[in-house]
Parts: sequence; C-alpha cells; structure tokens
Amino acid sequence: MKGKVKKVVLAYSGGLDTSVVLKWLQDTYGCEVVTFTADIGQGEELEPARKKARKLGVKEIFVDDLREEFARDFVFPMFRANAIYEGEYLLGSRSRTRPERTPLRTARPARATTRCASSSATTRSSRISA
Repeated sequence: MKGKVKKVVLAYSGGLDTSVVLKWLQDTYGCEVVTFTADIGQGEELEPARKKARKLGVKEIFVDDLREEFARDFVFPMFRANAIYEGEYLLGSRSRTRPERTPLRTARPARATTRCASSSATTRSSRISA
C-alpha cells in the first residue's frame, strides 16, 4: 500500500459490528472515518446510529433515503420469487406487522395469499360499517 490511509467510507448501521469496525479503522490506521447509512425503512434506528457515529468521533455522516430503490429492486422481486426464509417460511410473511409466521408447508402460493388477504380485509371493513 502506497502512502498512509487518510479517509475511509464505512457502510454503517450503528450496530455492534460496524461500530467495532469503525473504532478499529480509527485506531489501526489513524484515519478519518466517514459513515454511510442507507435508509431502507429502519425508521427510529437511524437517529441512534447517527448519534453513535458522532460519539465515536465521526465528522461526516451520510444517510440516504433508499426506500424506494430497495422496495423496487429487492423487495418486489423477492415477493415475485416466493423467497423462503430459514428454509421454512415464505419471506413475505416476515414483513407483516403481526408476530406469527406462516409455515411454508401450510402456506398458499403468493397470489392466493394476496387474494385472501384483500378479501378478508373487505369482509372486516364491511362488518365494521354495517
């Protein structure tokens, strides 16, 4: 390696792993660390990550809103592919707000699940308004 490392950009989440790496880069190379965090919908996790980076001495902190790109390029294709989580669950079931998971062996294909979800929502709303 020619010359001394002066500045490094770190993909930073604010979690333990990236915080340890941040400090290691500062201590080992004596360089300035710039953090980059992609906002893909973490919500309330972004501000603590920013504060943690600042507390660790980071002067340049970048957070880019990449929610639209993430949904378009990764989430939608995952749904179309019926991606499986832990070899057992439809990955789409992990994104629901309810804590239960739908086992793959009892799950319907994505199209049927979508139709069921929308028809049950219609049934619920018609009961409420009746």
